[in-house]
Amino acid sequence: MTAVSLAFLVVCMFGSFAYGSATLMTLRQASPVWGLKAGRQAARTGLDGISLTMFVVCTIWFALNAAAEFRPLAFGGRPYESSSLLDLSVFALSFVFPPLIMHVVYREHVRGHEPSTAGPSPGTESAWWRWPIGAMYVISPGAGLFLIGAAFDLWARPEPFGRTIGVTFGVLFTATSLYSTIVTLRRRAHETSKRKHRLGNAMLSLFFLLTVVFLTAAMLEDRTLLVEIFQRISRSAPILFLAVAMYFENRFEFYDLVIKRGLMLVTMIVALGLGFAVAQPFIEALPVGPLRPWLAAVVLAPPAMLLPWLWRTLSSGLDRLWFGREFTAVDAVKHLLGAMQPATSESTLVTEAERRLAEIFTAPITIHLDEATAPDGPVAEVEASTPSGGRVRFAVRGGPSARRLLSEDLLMLRSLASVFGFMLETIRLQHKRQEQELVAQELRLQTSRSELKALRAQINPHFLFNALNAIASLIHTDPGRADEAVEQLAEVFRYTLRRSDSEWAPLDQELAFARAYLDVERARFGPRLTCVVDAAIASPAPPVPSMLLQTLIENAVKHGVSQTRGPGRIEVVVRAAGGEIRLEVRDNGPGPGRGRSLPSDGEGFGLRSVRERLAGHFGDRAALALIRDEEAGVTIARITMPMARVAA
Repeated sequence: MTAVSLAFLVVCMFGSFAYGSATLMTLRQASPVWGLKAGRQAARTGLDGISLTMFVVCTIWFALNAAAEFRPLAFGGRPYESSSLLDLSVFALSFVFPPLIMHVVYREHVRGHEPSTAGPSPGTESAWWRWPIGAMYVISPGAGLFLIGAAFDLWARPEPFGRTIGVTFGVLFTATSLYSTIVTLRRRAHETSKRKHRLGNAMLSLFFLLTVVFLTAAMLEDRTLLVEIFQRISRSAPILFLAVAMYFENRFEFYDLVIKRGLMLVTMIVALGLGFAVAQPFIEALPVGPLRPWLAAVVLAPPAMLLPWLWRTLSSGLDRLWFGREFTAVDAVKHLLGAMQPATSESTLVTEAERRLAEIFTAPITIHLDEATAPDGPVAEVEASTPSGGRVRFAVRGGPSARRLLSEDLLMLRSLASVFGFMLETIRLQHKRQEQELVAQELRLQTSRSELKALRAQINPHFLFNALNAIASLIHTDPGRADEAVEQLAEVFRYTLRRSDSEWAPLDQELAFARAYLDVERARFGPRLTCVVDAAIASPAPPVPSMLLQTLIENAVKHGVSQTRGPGRIEVVVRAAGGEIRLEVRDNGPGPGRGRSLPSDGEGFGLRSVRERLAGHFGDRAALALIRDEEAGVTIARITMPMARVAA
């Protein structure tokens, strides 16, 4: 008997804690929780005054029963026999349950599913199910008042009094079970959901079991062990209904917390009880005095240290076996980040995140950015903000294989929404930076084009005057060479005019233009200038920015050959292979700082224009280098750039 009482005491503590937690969490739903509006969440959970009343009554019921069961175990005697205020409260509260149970069942299965068709039919049908509830609200408390008055001899006490109490409870709860069974069967006939069918079957089984228990307890008057067990089963009925409703229907979003904390309470009681049982001989051997409580705490420290490990093990086991959670919070973040990191656009990010979220929560989840409107009727919805103030909403959709997301799931989902918001902001910043770089690159290209036109305008007059002077002197000394120089000069200006508005040109045409330009310069310098062009390019010739090579050659003539008194030499080396083009112009003139006339910054207008055009077209993938080879006595202007993919 002691074991039965002890087990029932633990059940009562669990029931009081579970229903108390459910009451507090129900009240919390009056304010925004997890980023959800209270009205939407209240409509989804279907809570109202009668459900909240049932929670409060069950909390008080289990607390009173725990106190009534604890008293005889601690101080001796039998529970529920004396006329104390505690026993009287338990007895009186028993008569509140029949009408409350009928009211809750009516609300769930009749009023909550009435057809919306206008007319008197739905209301008339509901009236037939309401009047038994009203009758029970009168009969059950009236029977309780009558029996309490008879116990205090306010009027005649029916004999045998114990049998009368048992029969009264049996009749009241049997009627309640029959009403609930009929209503459940009526709703079950119209229900197509498999989960609802399983819930209905479980509820019918519980009603049948309680009917048998109440009738058996009413018929057996002697306080046998079987009667004591039946009475405690009947007193534990609310926790059975709560567990069944939560397991099959997942009706309350917070029920995972209720189950976890309730089972943790039971685990803690069992662990501490075992610890006390093992440590009791050591505690009794401790010396009596002010140090005894502290020494007892030291003895009980080892089992207390096991409680965090028990909590983690119990929590992870419940997540996997009961709630269907395969991912911890850390694993979920890693799984989501693994999909989002390779994403390069918002659409890709959303698609990959939705796919991974469906794997984490086993439910379809749609992501809505900023002001996008979520479809009507989401099962749940959470919202998070991006660092820049944008909004991200995760809408959880229902489905045949989708599981219901509970409070810890929603908390994890909101954390993942924040992670998604940071990733979304990162991609947006990257795109914004890329757009800014494109704008800056376009501005550099526009600037380089303007400078190119200015360079051409500057080159043409000086080059023309020098070439005409050279041709004038050749007319008298070498007429044939003068004719060739005139033809090459015409070719140079013809190409310059043709390419004046073109940014790109085939490399072979640029080489032909360079040869013509060098021929004109050889006519100007005579035998003092030697020119060599070494080009190895495949066919078709790749496109290059126009007049880059000519600018290097002009720089070599102006700042190299013209600055030396001895023989001058210009070598042009062109290589195009392996996806890269290299242009080199070498001259044997003085290098920078050795009499070579260069601006103070080391680069003239032409070379600066070349560098900016390369940066505008290729960014950091192209480079211009001015190198002095002292051993060979040459200055090298080298351009390296990737092969362009544009049409010449």
